[in-house]
Amino acid sequence: MGKHHTPPEQSEENRPSRRDIRNMAMVMAALAVFVIAMIASYSGAFAKPTLHHLDVAVAGPQHLIDGMRGQDTLGVTQVADAAAAHDQVYQRRADAAFVADAPGHLELYVAGGGGRSVANAAETVGRAIAAQGGLSADVTDVAPTTAADPQGTVVFYAVIFLSIGASVGATIFGRMMGSVHKASTFGWRTLSLAAYSALLAGGVTLYVDVILGALTGHTWQVFGALFVYAMAVAGAVTGVAAAFGTIASATLTAFLVIIGNAAAAGPVGKPLLTGFYTTFNAIVPQGSGVALLRSVEYFGGNGSMTPLMTLLGWAAAGLVLAVGATLVRSGTFGSMLNYRASHDRSERGSTRTV
Repeated sequence: MGKHHTPPEQSEENRPSRRDIRNMAMVMAALAVFVIAMIASYSGAFAKPTLHHLDVAVAGPQHLIDGMRGQDTLGVTQVADAAAAHDQVYQRRADAAFVADAPGHLELYVAGGGGRSVANAAETVGRAIAAQGGLSADVTDVAPTTAADPQGTVVFYAVIFLSIGASVGATIFGRMMGSVHKASTFGWRTLSLAAYSALLAGGVTLYVDVILGALTGHTWQVFGALFVYAMAVAGAVTGVAAAFGTIASATLTAFLVIIGNAAAAGPVGKPLLTGFYTTFNAIVPQGSGVALLRSVEYFGGNGSMTPLMTLLGWAAAGLVLAVGATLVRSGTFGSMLNYRASHDRSERGSTRTV
């Protein structure tokens, strides 16, 4: 036998079996579907942004207000004066405000920090209204973005890529640590997720604030928002994996990547999303993460309570699932049920004896 001759048996072992080929084909098909789904989701949300609903505060003559209320895309709130209109936008109760503050003039209040596309859409609507009424128009940005991020998209990118890090990290930690069967292991995993979330939030804050100079002046608030967001995503993925298994957590991750990222209203803003993505915007953590980060960076914390509560809800749901799964695996539930049954039998026996 030659020195480099491979025995027939070894050569046959190196050949992929039909099962190997089938599994490889299935993985390829699944990945292709995943990529196509991402493209379809992102293009459906961002490719042709159209104004669907814009909440505006208006101060001015009644005929001007009535005319705006006749437009299907506008939700009009009448306010007393320019100061009230300004506050409506800065407090995130309205997307924009229009004020007829002087004869022949219309002041437009927009918020670049709420999304440059939304501010541009509001300006377009306002200028069209001014032109119809023969008014001049000026624009005031009540929440301007920074020079390093004029389009205000860094908030969106920080959130969606933090999602990837948090979900992948939670999955890897789960595989490394295995199933949780006792409280000490559960505590260790929770501590690991908290430390990892702090590391992610700290790294992203350092980059977007100190290095890039895009989100400046609110370092600790930005860090806090990113930390809560990372814990919400990592906690939810961990909880679902603990309670329902790897396939369920992978399904959740795919949903968050395909639907959640597109519904976050990053590049186009919520008023320009279709009804499908608008519905999910208030549900998925990405939508709340973007809204929370914008609130603390550009609006002095105004409008932060709802997204914060949503993120805490995701984290709490993951915690409940993980704790429940730990109690089941550790046998605590069984012990509690057995104790209760034994106690009930004892009570019935005592009653009969009496």
